[in-house]
Formats: sequence, C-alpha cells, structure tokens
Amino acid sequence: VVMHISQMLLPLAKISFIGHSLGGIISRAALAHPSLRQYADKFHTYMSLGSAHLGYQYSENSWVDGGMWFLKKLKNSTALHQFSLSDAKNPYQTFMYRLSEAPSLTTFKNVLLVASPQDGYAPFYSARIEVHARSLKDSKAGSLHLQMVQNLLRPLQEAGTNIVRCEVHFHIQGRGLDGTIKRAAHIMLLDSLPFIRHLLSNNSHYFE
Repeated sequence: VVMHISQMLLPLAKISFIGHSLGGIISRAALAHPSLRQYADKFHTYMSLGSAHLGYQYSENSWVDGGMWFLKKLKNSTALHQFSLSDAKNPYQTFMYRLSEAPSLTTFKNVLLVASPQDGYAPFYSARIEVHARSLKDSKAGSLHLQMVQNLLRPLQEAGTNIVRCEVHFHIQGRGLDGTIKRAAHIMLLDSLPFIRHLLSNNSHYFE
C-alpha cells in the first residue's frame, strides 16, 4: 500500500479499503501497522465482505467445523488456529483478540460490514460484529466474545464513525458442493458481478 501511494502521480485525497473474507482481516492488521498510520487522516471508508471479524467462536456450519479441525490437526495451519481463537493458551493473547484491541478502524469516516446469513464460511454475527445469543449463556468463552465485540465497536462509536451493516441474500440455484457446504454465498460476495454493481452503485456516496 505504501509503495502504491508513493508511486501515485496525483495528490492523495482519500484512502478507502475493500476486503473480502480473509482480506478484510489482513487489511485491519495492516492498518494497525505504523507504516500506514501516517496516512490515518486520509482514511475514508472501510468495507468488508464476509470477513469473520470475531473469528469462528460460534460457527453453525458443521462442514466448516469439521474441515477446520481436520486441517488444524493435519497441517497445523496458523490461520485456522487464529480464526478459531486457539493459537494461544490464554484466549486473551490470541491473534483475533489482540487485533480487536488495535485501533485500526477508528480514523475511518465509514465502516461498512457486508454479510450474508447464507454464508457458512463467515458466520453472520462475526461478519457484522454483533453479539451472538449463545455467548450470553456461554460461561467458558462468552465473556471473551462480548469483550471482542466491545473492543471493536466502542472506539468506533466514540469516534463518531458511521457503521453500516448490509445484509445480503442470494438466489442460489441448485445445491452442488458449494451449496451443500454453504460456501456459495461466500464466493458470490466476491464474484457475482450483478451483486457487486448493485452494492457499489447503492453505496457509491461512501467512496466519494
């Protein structure tokens, strides 16, 4: 990002970020880096598409749960451990929790959280940064979940950031593998041109 900005021929006015899935998390991590904080006064709109900002604490997709368990055992994937908040013995030292404490979004004027309840890969509550009902009865990890939500939302609210949640429903024809494992909507958030056109045309004022 810094290299791209340095190569721009026109004066820098505003910077906006759009990230899909893991890209939304990577961009948040990058925004917390000192090399980008120098442009904080230019940050305008942050948009995530199906990004699990709260990880997979309360996933309701058994296919994803099973796949994550298998890959964590087989390949010891760092990213999967991070998303399931199992990358540290102390849950308050996990990557996702520490990222929730980073003030990476507070200087944006707008934060748009795009999510689909049909998306089995990015839990709806997680992509929208909302409290999951199960956390209120979860004596083991519920407080961690509630604190992450608070870590992310309170600074935005105090900064007066405009938080917009967009709920998306797709007409998914047939099931196939993607439909069965509930991946279709997650993919369509990125590669459905009619949806992308509709999303950007209806929200173009956030990027002006």
